[in-house]
Amino acid sequence: METFLIDVPMPSMGATVNELTVIDLKVQPGARIAKGEKIAELESDKSVFEFEAPCDGVVTEVKSRAGDIVPSGAPFLCIQTSDTSLRHLEAKGQRPEARGQGSEPKNEKPKVPVQSSPTSRLSPLASGLQWTPRARKLAEEAGLVPATITDIDATGPGGVVSGDDFTRYLEKTRNGSAAKAAAPSAAGWNSCAVETVCIAGIGYAVPKAVMSNLELLKEFSDKTEAEIIKLTGIRERRYAAEGETATSLAVTAVQHALAQAGIDVSRIDGVIMATLLPDQPVPAMASALAKQLGIPRALAFDLNAACAGWLYALEVGRTFIRGGTAKNLIVVTAELLSRITNPKDHNTAFLFGDGAGAVILTDAPGGHRLARMALSGDADQFNAIQRPGGGATLPFPHPGGHDRDEFYLQMNGAAVFRHAVIAFADLIEATLVRHKLKPDDIAWIVPHQANERILRAVSKRVGIPYEKFVVTIAKYGNTSAASVSMALGWAAEEGIFRAGDKIIFCSVGAGLTFAGGLLVW
Repeated sequence: METFLIDVPMPSMGATVNELTVIDLKVQPGARIAKGEKIAELESDKSVFEFEAPCDGVVTEVKSRAGDIVPSGAPFLCIQTSDTSLRHLEAKGQRPEARGQGSEPKNEKPKVPVQSSPTSRLSPLASGLQWTPRARKLAEEAGLVPATITDIDATGPGGVVSGDDFTRYLEKTRNGSAAKAAAPSAAGWNSCAVETVCIAGIGYAVPKAVMSNLELLKEFSDKTEAEIIKLTGIRERRYAAEGETATSLAVTAVQHALAQAGIDVSRIDGVIMATLLPDQPVPAMASALAKQLGIPRALAFDLNAACAGWLYALEVGRTFIRGGTAKNLIVVTAELLSRITNPKDHNTAFLFGDGAGAVILTDAPGGHRLARMALSGDADQFNAIQRPGGGATLPFPHPGGHDRDEFYLQMNGAAVFRHAVIAFADLIEATLVRHKLKPDDIAWIVPHQANERILRAVSKRVGIPYEKFVVTIAKYGNTSAASVSMALGWAAEEGIFRAGDKIIFCSVGAGLTFAGGLLVW
């Protein structure tokens, strides 16, 4: 029977939806599919649905990958089929490409602004090649100058060099005559990893009170627990009781970390606290913690990079130790997000929980080695996650209460999802390039516990199995800056890490703030 090639477009979800995010792809080129078979999972403005094959046939090309943001109507995949009812979809030349890895649809501008990571403009170089910003960033982090690279395949839309092209190029140079300059050492590290410090102890703490989905659902008669679990992966979270403070949780986490490190608190030189909601604005919560720990002369300060805050604090601590400012530091985080979560807002009510985590950083040789954290951001997305009230602009609610919502966390969930998947993936891939590692070299990913769907899409996008992601969101929810430290503490307590394991941290927070890096256990 005669077959022909069709371009299957991304479905349209109505006049107000101009693009969809690919959460999961269930087929690869060469796969034989049956009509009605589920071949992808897509999201549109918090609505998640399965995309079904329109016909029997063989998939010849998939034009996007997990995390890509694809305009409605753009080609999604190609199928070789004999179904004549789809003859109107027969491939007949160049059509708009799906947007992914920072590229724009050719000859067609999306009806809404680009909502991906800051890699949406192509960079022409002196070599004549165009590089996506992501590809250029990966090259520069690997110590290479993109303008001098001429022998690289450019397979991105319109013949541009993509991040994947550069990753393949780097792998090729490792195995060829140019490998000498780029080859990793026996330990899999390059020169930028020399500036490491020791994580000597880890601890975490959570409130005793469990807040279940069923309890929160009392405010939402139109929603079910199954729907909440599908959208977020969260089954429960911890809420601090009345009288319980972020500082008290931090004390418990630090005490566990000190005990594991075998270090007396008197040897601590400083306390770095990451939090978006200190117990009081002034003085710093780190000072309150230092007082309670009995080290009042230690340097102490807070920083706020939202969900990426603890990784920012780790990097500050690492530089303090490497620069001689301190020898032993507490890097701690504590968040009581339940105090600023609106129980009537379906976008946030189910997401957030409370908790704390801490590590002891030292200048000791050996131990768990923490490398440099790569820090960046995208302030164009300032409004994606925010709490407008409580600062100098709006210090107090109006007596009438009409601005009460301004004092709760607010989130544009769809925008956050779109940015987070690409940003998480970029952080992981940049860490691999920086340390000249392959996905198979990584034992574990310890990510910010943002949303299970985000993490699954990131796993697909970077080619690292989801089973290697340390995920605690089901029982603790999203605890902002505390989430990475809590996941690390839980995994260490469970004994899942082995000596020499390469572990990647990654987080995306309000701002937006990005942070990622490597720990060797």
